[in-house]
Amino acid sequence: MYFDAKARGLALRVTPAGAKTWSFVYRSGGKPKWLTLGSYPAITLATARALALDKRHLIDVEHRDPLEEESKAQETPPDAPLDAAPIFTFGDLAKLYETFAKGRKKSWRDDIGKTKKYLIPRWGQMPLRDITRAHVHELLDGLVAQGMTVGVNRVQALISRLFTVALDRSLVDAHPAARMIKRFKERACDRVLSDAELRALWIGLRARSGPAADALRLRLLLGQRGAEVIGMKWDEIDFGNKTWQLPAARTKNGRAHVVPLSPTVVSVLKRARTKAGENEERVFPGLTPWSDRQRALSTIHNGAYEWKDLRRTVSTRLAELGFSEEVIGRTLNHARYTVTARHYIKHSYVTETRQALETWDAVLAEIVGGKKSSRRGSVVHFRR
Repeated sequence: MYFDAKARGLALRVTPAGAKTWSFVYRSGGKPKWLTLGSYPAITLATARALALDKRHLIDVEHRDPLEEESKAQETPPDAPLDAAPIFTFGDLAKLYETFAKGRKKSWRDDIGKTKKYLIPRWGQMPLRDITRAHVHELLDGLVAQGMTVGVNRVQALISRLFTVALDRSLVDAHPAARMIKRFKERACDRVLSDAELRALWIGLRARSGPAADALRLRLLLGQRGAEVIGMKWDEIDFGNKTWQLPAARTKNGRAHVVPLSPTVVSVLKRARTKAGENEERVFPGLTPWSDRQRALSTIHNGAYEWKDLRRTVSTRLAELGFSEEVIGRTLNHARYTVTARHYIKHSYVTETRQALETWDAVLAEIVGGKKSSRRGSVVHFRR
């Protein structure tokens, strides 16, 4: 018997014959209970940990007994005819997963969007137990044929997560995407846009005006995460103080973030405000990271880089301008790992981050105008 150090309650039971089975151990009513999760290697360590964490969430947060829940799910009235059981479809799993993911994952909307766009049209009405490994390969190969690259890996990971939930609920007997090889090798993220690429991007966005183009302009000017910019709301914008109050519920690290607005950003937002409906909540209504309007703008660079490279470009350019790693990290709202940074430094850094983003705004304007920036390489000094 081997217990996992990361997922509390996860154990691997090994028989003398060498058979390996994953189990989840917990206490209910003072007595230990054992719940079988599946055999290894059909269930990988990563999948087993995910299942164990879900069971722990069920116990600690929802105050429910996993063993009892599983027993209820498998119960069938003794007098019910065998053919009376409803067929559980993939569409039913998608609804179940949405409820499941809302309380566990900040990016659940992204998962639901991908499910509706790529999976429901193909599998929505199919009985869940009829979906095989061949169906998964067929769907992913089709996305590759349509021109999708690394994004196929994200769809594959979503399929794996969906069927992990199904396996946990005993809705399927086998995981059709377990241990499936990724179609594209994940590259190390090190791409930074050159001056020529920045100029071409800005001109391309100007030629394709609209909410999607404006969202990308803001990502390039502010260095914030794509989903955070796309989900921007009008009540988060303070035009008087020229700040964007990003709430903790919408940030990756769960920490509220104040983003100073540079002059170009303010002009973009004011223009969008004049076109927005009176009761419109979002700055970019209807826009999502996976929407066709967003994907269509990729023709500007034809795959030479990805939109997430804009954030790295901003941080690299700020470093070239002489801003410290601390200021850059605060600008990008990176997680803080030291005890001092997390618990004792309560300075907001708004003044420093404002200087950083306004300097970058001016430098980008020079680049777009075809000028060589005179600011690059200069060290920025803050007034005490």
